[in-house]
Amino acid sequence: MKQFPIGFWNYIPIDNQDASAVKDWSGAGMTLTMGPGFGADPVQVEKMRSILDAAHAAGIRLILCHEHGLWTHLTLAGEAVYRRDFAMAVQALGKHPAVFGFHVGDEPGKDSFQDACRAMCIQKEIAPHLQPFTNLFPMFQGVESCIGYQDKALYLDDYATKAKPPFLCYDCYSQMNPNPEQEAFNGFEMYFMNLRMFWQASVRHRMDYWTTLLSVGHFRYRCPQEDDLRWQLNTAVASGAKGLLWFFFYMQSLDNYRISPIDEHGERTETYTWLSRVCRSFLKWHAPILLESKLVYSSHVGKCWGGWPAFDGSGLVAKATSSVGTDLIISEFKHQNGSDYLAVVNNSQKESTSAELVVRGNKPNLHRVGWEAKETALVDSTGRGAEQGTDYIKLNRWLAPGQMELFRVENGIPHTPG
Repeated sequence: MKQFPIGFWNYIPIDNQDASAVKDWSGAGMTLTMGPGFGADPVQVEKMRSILDAAHAAGIRLILCHEHGLWTHLTLAGEAVYRRDFAMAVQALGKHPAVFGFHVGDEPGKDSFQDACRAMCIQKEIAPHLQPFTNLFPMFQGVESCIGYQDKALYLDDYATKAKPPFLCYDCYSQMNPNPEQEAFNGFEMYFMNLRMFWQASVRHRMDYWTTLLSVGHFRYRCPQEDDLRWQLNTAVASGAKGLLWFFFYMQSLDNYRISPIDEHGERTETYTWLSRVCRSFLKWHAPILLESKLVYSSHVGKCWGGWPAFDGSGLVAKATSSVGTDLIISEFKHQNGSDYLAVVNNSQKESTSAELVVRGNKPNLHRVGWEAKETALVDSTGRGAEQGTDYIKLNRWLAPGQMELFRVENGIPHTPG
């Protein structure tokens, strides 16, 4: 069964990793992740095959980090050699059922942008059944000099047009700065602005977008705890993200990096436990619905971050309040079967709250999405449950920091897609 993509950045060389690592990936709730770095050496290829076998048995798909898939190989060796070498890599492992695609590279700058786009196209030409993967820069103050574009939206549009990617992906960690709500830009503002820009670009080009979130403290970034991990995941998916990667899983550089899910001793840390619970709970709870749904509209109650619109009482929700004054995110989704879904997220990393929503419609009802996406109607067959009138239904839900609640809305009045 297809699962919501959740993975991590893997910087381990294949000489230091084997099939036993898959147990850690599965235990942490990873469903589509990056494999170790390897090359064309036959011993490494066979070792990678054994990892793929174990991943397939665990229901995990892999992005292959093969040296001949990277755009740097195209830059250094030229197109003819790149085509030859990549075709050989595909012949060796590309038909394995656990292979999602090949890694092309991370954060192409203005001098590597064209080669990154060209490598994406070549990979799709040679292996149309696979999905090439490139991760883009986050949009930060000063990124223009890195990407060679003054217009950030135009940069994303040109990438989508020239690289023809299966989806957009980028990384952003400003949300884990010490006081992200107080930063002029390098905090919540930057985080939510990136979510908005990449979602808007994904809508323009009719593709999904993924985002990379933070699972290890470094630089100024705090070591994420369970509430932080939950907050990151749910704010991202409430903003339309259709795939999640975590930076990173295995400790690689001591510097001031600290408490990664697997530490410098090769042991599981408290971060592993928290990340596992957050990811696996999402997969068991809301992921089955959100995997098959598209974000239609999202707004912020309280402080509006990153250019997302302020909640105005239009669409499905006429009124939204937070009992202790924390910010909320209200999102509307359209399921591929035509159903309307409503998500509410407590947009606080620190405080719980009780959210009260008034949903408009023609005697509307709400069906809460629970474990394994099983539904419970707020108003039951006897008419008991939530407060319901002819044109509204009211609900109250306690929300932990970053917690999401998801409801199927019956007889509501949603925003119009597009």
